[in-house]
Amino acid sequence: MTTILRIVAILALLALALIVWAAAFAVAATIAPLPIDVGAIVGADNLEVIKSVSWPEVVLWGGAGLFFLISSIRLMRRTQAWFMWFMGFACLVGRWVLGQGGVEQAVSAVQGVDVGAYLKPEDLLGDVTAPEVQVGRFGVLLLLGLIVLIVDLADRAHWKREEG
Repeated sequence: MTTILRIVAILALLALALIVWAAAFAVAATIAPLPIDVGAIVGADNLEVIKSVSWPEVVLWGGAGLFFLISSIRLMRRTQAWFMWFMGFACLVGRWVLGQGGVEQAVSAVQGVDVGAYLKPEDLLGDVTAPEVQVGRFGVLLLLGLIVLIVDLADRAHWKREEG
């Protein structure tokens, strides 16, 4: 059972690391004077959002990708991966808080989430900047963290049996 969970978690963490690094690269290519036309890839309307992102947010995205990659490697090696997942999650939450404008704005955004909006997911797909979508992404990441924790606990039990 943990083999299936392990494979799912490894693939999800690797995909998450690539997605986060792609976002960090797109923002860095826009902020820095690189000869890459990011607007052709993401669209003109998203380009204004990308230009509003700061360098600390890019660094947090890059750090999150690195921690998710380390977590997937640790899952492959059957060593403790949950703490690395937690560090990547903390980087993503920190980037989101910076993007919201601070802790007070982030807390008010979470408090303003309409729980009834999750009953109509097709309405949420239209606006990815809605707080419901952003909090929902964190819920999916927490579910991934729970899977990593379950696999870690099973590995820890296995290693204790091998020692004793």
